[in-house]
Amino acid sequence: MLRRNRSLVLAFGVLVVTIAGLACNREAAPTNSGSVVDSASPASRTEAADAELMQVLRRLCENAGGDIGVAIVHIGTGRSLEIDGAKKLPLYSVFKLPLAVTVLKDVEEQRLKLDQKVRVTPADVAPGSQFNTDLWQKPVEKSVAELVELAIVRSDNTSSDKLLELVGGPASVTNRMRSLGFTNIDIISTVREFSAHRDKPNTGTASDLARLLTRLQKGELLQPAQLNLLLGFMVKAKIGEHRLRGNLPPGTEVADKTGTGDAGATTNDVGIITLPENKGHLAMAVLITGSKLPAEAQEKLIADLARAAYDSYTATPARIQ
Repeated sequence: MLRRNRSLVLAFGVLVVTIAGLACNREAAPTNSGSVVDSASPASRTEAADAELMQVLRRLCENAGGDIGVAIVHIGTGRSLEIDGAKKLPLYSVFKLPLAVTVLKDVEEQRLKLDQKVRVTPADVAPGSQFNTDLWQKPVEKSVAELVELAIVRSDNTSSDKLLELVGGPASVTNRMRSLGFTNIDIISTVREFSAHRDKPNTGTASDLARLLTRLQKGELLQPAQLNLLLGFMVKAKIGEHRLRGNLPPGTEVADKTGTGDAGATTNDVGIITLPENKGHLAMAVLITGSKLPAEAQEKLIADLARAAYDSYTATPARIQ
């Protein structure tokens, strides 16, 4: 009798374990009736968004003709995209950005002072727009800070040539860029020299310029006082309202520096775009040379490239590395 009871207990235990196992398997098994769950990782979604953005950028550029260099960096995460970002192209007035960095580094190293006065006479006037040459009809003294402001905000050529004198000439800007790790920014001419010798433009790559902007925004190149001064001037820039800024939502802050060749030969803009909702900043450089498009269409192309980047990076959550 005792042996039979033991057998019954053992059989009942096996039955309970079997039923429990079936229940567990049923709960773990997938069903076809539930809602679909997005199993894509943040990394894969980011890669897909970048691939889609690259397609849009290429489609925008494909009918422009000439040479186009584009580089985009999300400054907070390091996500980046390039189209011919390593191609050296003429900078025109974009060179005033590395020039300004060089001047402000000399200020930090006490070679120059922001309130140091510089005399400018009509004989110093460099070729440029009447908008700027009218500033120098009479001899005047300007501080270093004022010359930097005029070079960035109004893209004044006379101011930039005077600043080049102060830092030791174009080669000093190139050497400073090399010391900071930018091997493809070459400043070889003043504005007056380039006006006389058009075969010697200052050149750079979209990639190096985007990295320059990235390191500026991260505070790696200038001390806070000098950095805030420069970015403040770039935000107030009066040239190129139809380029990086041209198609962005109203109120979007852009700190940029443009460059323009004769009769649409070159249309450039490089700058830092502030994204909404604490989504960070984009460093973006677009260099266009020899395009078959008229100048206005080249500006629209830059604006459309900037808007495509803005839309992509605001729609896709930034992934911190």
